[in-house]
Amino acid sequence: MGPDASTSPVHLCQGQLNSRQIKNTGRRIWSRLILRFVPVLGLAVGPVWGDQTGALAGHVIDAESGQPVGWTTVVIKGLERARMSDAEGYFFFANVPLGAHILQSLHVGYHEARFEVEVVAGDTTHVDLAIGHESLHMETIVVEGETESALAPLQEPEVVFSGSKLRQNLSRTIAETIDYEPGIAQRSMGPAPARPVLRGLGGDRLLVVEDGERTGDLSGTSSDHAVAIEPMTTERIEVVRGPRTLLYGSNALAGVVNVVRGYVPSERPDGFGGTVTYQGESVNRGLSGGLTLEQPLGPLALRFDSSLRNADDISTPHGVLANTDIRTGNASVGLSLVRPWGHVGASGSLYDSDYGIPPDPEGGHPDGVSIDLQRQHLEGRGEIVTGPDWLQRLELHHSFSRYQHGEFEASGDLGLEFGVLTHNSGALAHLDRMGPFANGEIGLWFEYRNYAAAGLNFTPPAEEYAGALFTYQEWEYGPWAANAALRVDARRVEPREERDSRRVGSIETRDFAGMSAGLSNHYRASSTLTLGTTLMRTFRAPGIEELFSEGPHLAVYSYEVGNGDLDSERGLGLELFADYHREEGHVHLAVFRNAINGFIFPKNSGAPSLRRADLFLYQTVGERVLMYGAEVTFDWHLVEPWKVAGTLSYVRGRLIDLDDEPLPRLPPLQGHLALTCEPTEALSATIDVRLAAEQDQIGEFEEPTEGYAVLDLSTQYYAQWGGRLHTFSLTLENATDAVYRNHLNRVKEILPEPGRNLRLLHKIFF
Repeated sequence: MGPDASTSPVHLCQGQLNSRQIKNTGRRIWSRLILRFVPVLGLAVGPVWGDQTGALAGHVIDAESGQPVGWTTVVIKGLERARMSDAEGYFFFANVPLGAHILQSLHVGYHEARFEVEVVAGDTTHVDLAIGHESLHMETIVVEGETESALAPLQEPEVVFSGSKLRQNLSRTIAETIDYEPGIAQRSMGPAPARPVLRGLGGDRLLVVEDGERTGDLSGTSSDHAVAIEPMTTERIEVVRGPRTLLYGSNALAGVVNVVRGYVPSERPDGFGGTVTYQGESVNRGLSGGLTLEQPLGPLALRFDSSLRNADDISTPHGVLANTDIRTGNASVGLSLVRPWGHVGASGSLYDSDYGIPPDPEGGHPDGVSIDLQRQHLEGRGEIVTGPDWLQRLELHHSFSRYQHGEFEASGDLGLEFGVLTHNSGALAHLDRMGPFANGEIGLWFEYRNYAAAGLNFTPPAEEYAGALFTYQEWEYGPWAANAALRVDARRVEPREERDSRRVGSIETRDFAGMSAGLSNHYRASSTLTLGTTLMRTFRAPGIEELFSEGPHLAVYSYEVGNGDLDSERGLGLELFADYHREEGHVHLAVFRNAINGFIFPKNSGAPSLRRADLFLYQTVGERVLMYGAEVTFDWHLVEPWKVAGTLSYVRGRLIDLDDEPLPRLPPLQGHLALTCEPTEALSATIDVRLAAEQDQIGEFEEPTEGYAVLDLSTQYYAQWGGRLHTFSLTLENATDAVYRNHLNRVKEILPEPGRNLRLLHKIFF
């Protein structure tokens, strides 16, 4: 059993919530100091090098096509220092002794190459590493190293945001940062609580994880709950689809968004280094800054990061959207012992955010609601790379999160309070090749949650126990490749007090179990065309709030009632896809169909609640749903230095047992079209148009939204100044100050989306 009532999450955080005014005063002072200090630090780190060192920045490219070659290992011979290039082929070394050096490149499918470079003291030397293809001979199989047309490794994410792509799109939340990708939309109630939606599926059906693990927050349960992840100091963001999602959870029919932070260092850095980032934007007078540091300490690796974000209310073409300000602070420190047998380490992090939910004169709170969110997170990780022949490496981890969340009315009174204590443990064994299978993995996972709610809410405190056993395998032969996964889950939801409720039903211990599976096949029809299918079966148990919640939730304008009789969700998804690759670019087409039995969602009854006549009653139900859609994404080099890229996404959903009524809150047909000019490697400029059609396929009590076209302009530049690599991203969003509304924004009837916004980001590597 878990902790008793005296250590419940709400009890633990009560003192902090009562001192909210004092804490906010301290945060305002701290925010002002840091946001002024970060730019000064960015200028200060330039001259810290001595006269005997310099920097080395480079770009790995394909010798034939000139395209970037990502994830290439670059080694400085003699110094035995190594860096992995990012997804776009860029790498950077700091504190390199002056003089001549030899760089060695290592990448599967390419010749091992060596390049001579001359490092100048106090400056940054830039070099292009052009590497050529190599045929790999393994027994009787010959694999040609053709980056643009060969099958991508099956374990790689479908989408990766890193390097310049991440800097160009970096925004206030993870959802806004990845919003341009095919199939992705964002659910929001103002800027702070935005959360991704993929192929029309959000909440707990789209897992948002940090370093592969659950965050412990409540962002998947309600539109007003923010994701407790700050994008400012993120290393990269991965979007994972297909069978590999079952390594993260059983219910990821839409996919997984993995935010890679590297809290626990896995490698020992060569020397002291890091980044300084600061960003400003006009639409909310927002300022944010971030700092990452890494330092070797003998056999130990130390990592630190911190960020602050301070923004006022959002401006729209029709006025200011009140109570949409954000104040967020984030910090973490990690320490690892790195040895030849692997590494073991621990980290601790803090996330603290105050943000507003816009007022709704007709929705129960005419003056808005303010939310105070805190998360404390402790994590331990280890990796062992020695062992029996059949084992490549073994990963072990355990994490603990303490999450508190208070919702305050304009009067300062506490309306709702949530607290969750979460323990997660797991083990993942990476297997060596076994017969026809490669890149095999087998793992165990366990989770314990202690949930409590207080204030104007009657949801009982409860505990959750969950466990899973899963495996993943890959297989390749000739033009065929496949990957598959199997996962078995069990979950128990145990309220502290069992009783009968007139509205919820029976509040009692519930047990759920189910199996998830996935199979994806890839067929390389030619050197330029790959065809494939993916079949997924998923399982999702209802959560505590879906089963037992009862009470007003002012921040989402509703009176929520759970359903103690809910069964688990079981989904069956089919996807057909095609990839066309040439040196000039690529085109990806996918069509999908998802059938879900017991689809759980809060259904608007259309009637006011008996307890709060100003709030509509939302009853949790489980219905049969059929969803289908298509996606297109492409990028193509026209003539140097121009290229064009775009996406188009379409999804529809029907409630089968309710006369094929449209599933509520689905995004419309939408996409974007971008034209980019890259006159030099250091400079690029993009014209981008975001497009959406009218959404009139709506559920009961929903309002339609009109189509729109929004113009965005952006440019990126990098330079070496004072021995440091500086990167700049300047973006003008909604350049024409167009009036448009996001169909998944719960406050779209109040005011439209943000107006013209000028955003500047400056990042310094040292």
